[in-house]
Amino acid sequence: MASKDIKESYPKRKKIGFLPTGPIAMIAGTGLLLVEAVFALLLFKLDLLPVKYLIPVIVTLVLIFVGAILLLSGARRSARRLVGFIVSVAVMCVLLLGSSYLFSTYAAFDSISDIAKSYDIYNVVVLDSSECENAGDLEGKTVYTIKSDKKTYLEAQGNLKGKATVEYKQVDDAMAAGEKLVERNGSTHDETILVSRANYQLYCEDIDGFKEKTRVLCRIKIEAEDSNSGDIDVTRDSFNVYISGIDVWGNINERVSRSDVNMIATVNPKTRQVLLTSIPRDAYVELHSSGQLDKLTHSGVYGIDETTGTVEDWLGIDMNYYVRANFDMIIKLVNAVDGVDVYSKYDFKSAISEYEYHKGWNHLKGRAALYFARERKSFEDNDQERIKNQQKVVKAVLKKMTSSTVILTSYTDILDAVKKNMQTDMSSKEISSLVKMQLDDMDTKWTINMNSIRGTMDKKGTYSMGFGRPLDVCIMDQKSVDKAVKLINSVMYPEGSKAVEIKDDKSTKGLKKDN
Repeated sequence: MASKDIKESYPKRKKIGFLPTGPIAMIAGTGLLLVEAVFALLLFKLDLLPVKYLIPVIVTLVLIFVGAILLLSGARRSARRLVGFIVSVAVMCVLLLGSSYLFSTYAAFDSISDIAKSYDIYNVVVLDSSECENAGDLEGKTVYTIKSDKKTYLEAQGNLKGKATVEYKQVDDAMAAGEKLVERNGSTHDETILVSRANYQLYCEDIDGFKEKTRVLCRIKIEAEDSNSGDIDVTRDSFNVYISGIDVWGNINERVSRSDVNMIATVNPKTRQVLLTSIPRDAYVELHSSGQLDKLTHSGVYGIDETTGTVEDWLGIDMNYYVRANFDMIIKLVNAVDGVDVYSKYDFKSAISEYEYHKGWNHLKGRAALYFARERKSFEDNDQERIKNQQKVVKAVLKKMTSSTVILTSYTDILDAVKKNMQTDMSSKEISSLVKMQLDDMDTKWTINMNSIRGTMDKKGTYSMGFGRPLDVCIMDQKSVDKAVKLINSVMYPEGSKAVEIKDDKSTKGLKKDN
């Protein structure tokens, strides 16, 4: 028998190597590699997981890939290769879902801290009978403005001058700008004003005939860019966050709106301590830009930077960051953490909704929590009791997010609550660092204390609404102000970096249950 015949009489051996063979096995292996790479890239990009969790995850991904490749390298049509294919597809599906969550998280962080998306809108307003049809028709006319050195307001004035040569005149107070068009006695003047959209809304509400006798000639939209305190390590350094709850629903990106809730959150990440200091919305203070006396809530009409600047000037402390939140966020965030438990000193019914609350502990879902925090007419102490209730809701949410696994189990709902309804000048990296710090040490509880600055109600004129029109204002008690500043500094700079014991300004003292 020829040697060639002898060689052909033996059966061919199947060669099994490390790499998968065949188109289906190659596609499965390559797909798994790409999906794992994308998942790992998003993990590193987001930088949420502490090292003690990140290393096991990466090791697991490597082991899964190696195991899948070994299975896929089996003989064609073998059970081993089939198992490898099924494992690869299953892992890819899981990782694609995980990647989707990671991308949503990254996008949400980027959205709430993307200051480039913030903007101020200014209205050019003329009489309804004016012959002007566009900004160019204002050539040679006088335009009245409010005294302000706000950057976006100055840019809006420059923008209008680029369309027509106009002369600007400043008015004594904000309300006088609207009254330049329509006097309360019904007489009119052929003049033009340039004001923020929020001021325009105030005029429509408070000046008789303004809405009917005027029209918006054009709108000027100016992007607002803020710079935060980038030299702060939020996982090591103490910082202040100004919390501004605006009295609107919907779009958070427009930055001019009355500030209904005014609270300073002082955070010390080393001692794991938070102090919530509330300020009455009607606090009678000097505005940062104009130096004129006004209610703190009106400062929001000129932008969040005006509010933080006003408080910085008044209290002599730095506002390192701000957070703006609207009504929608409160509702969604409370629902995301499955409701909150708050204690009420009284039985009362909301004056602006159907919700009722009883004395003692109340478990509240989103809308019920919002109206609990907004109510003031039911209380003799009026706004002071509302401030306490606002603090209770904020504290209850913070407690749940820092002392339980809710940040893990409900994080998609939490992201949904904040991504369109909250705005901050804290960078996405800083937000990730705070979440990472909490995940790294879930067993360490935060101490959350509350304080409020007090004052007495009076009637005074204001810059925004006119000094000849007395409004309810809160004249601040200097002793209460001094105490608040002292407590804030004690949390910011504690001796020996130990948590400072603060006598909590709360009505639940001595109660057993902790919300």
